[in-house]
Amino acid sequence: MQIRQATNDDLPAIINLLKASLGESLTPKSEELWTWKHQTNPFGKSPMLLAEDNGFLCGVRVFLRWEFRHGEKVIPACRAVDTAIHPQHQGKGLFKNLTLSLAEKLKEDGVALIYNTPNAQSMPGYLKMDWQKWGKLPLKMYFNLHLGKSKNQSPLSDWSSLTTLLAKIENDKFSADEIRTNLAPGYLRWRYVDCPLFPYHFISDGETYLLIYRIKNGKIGKELRIVDFFQLSSFGENEKLQLNIRLKTIQKNEGVRFTSFSGLQVKNTLPIELGHLPVMSVGPEVTLRKLATQENVLSMPWAWSLGDLEVF
Repeated sequence: MQIRQATNDDLPAIINLLKASLGESLTPKSEELWTWKHQTNPFGKSPMLLAEDNGFLCGVRVFLRWEFRHGEKVIPACRAVDTAIHPQHQGKGLFKNLTLSLAEKLKEDGVALIYNTPNAQSMPGYLKMDWQKWGKLPLKMYFNLHLGKSKNQSPLSDWSSLTTLLAKIENDKFSADEIRTNLAPGYLRWRYVDCPLFPYHFISDGETYLLIYRIKNGKIGKELRIVDFFQLSSFGENEKLQLNIRLKTIQKNEGVRFTSFSGLQVKNTLPIELGHLPVMSVGPEVTLRKLATQENVLSMPWAWSLGDLEVF
């Protein structure tokens, strides 16, 4: 068994392995998605290791490069994302071997920590490899009890109209009191505009705030899922009123059954009106693993948004 770093020439074989191991039921396995996610990421190309058995690709492990910022300090991190083991090689410890080998390499490269949101099936394996549970994100929900049909339709989001605002948000000063994703130049466009998985929409005045959401159809009806919210210092009461009027209009036009907002912003005083239901700790469960840092990663002042942790 040979463990080696991946190259661009390995991409077709990696896609075939993902399909053989995981199927197509949840996320499409395509070169387009892989390239967007692991090659054009503004934080850098994803580190990945492959396992080969006599030239046959039988395992892949990929971490997505990420950066957080705490005041003026940039914290290099990675997110544990794609992994696949060929069915003929499962149950032989290959997943653990690839994961720990890649984690050790990243530690040597100065990456501070790894984070992810494993599901119930994979959680025990991560905990055995020294991942730690941080906890579940808070979730705020608002149910539209007077759902009716609207003859109007919300216009498509014209992201090209926000070029100036996106640049302002990415150049805005970071709080020294909390740790958030480092808004590197081009991050917002890469994360939300160019994402090939599903369309993201926005509510904005083009100058002082940006609310990013997507529409998701589920078993209990149509959901408006807020994934990120940014406001500049010039945001005031008039902008707050306008934001909530626009949000209610979209909820009506789209026939939304409920609106959800998950992330640590929910704990703060936000200008988004989402009713009086209590905040619940039922959002994605976050796990962390220390690498090249001496800090207690569980007690760091995180301020994750759903956009930081949404599975993609």
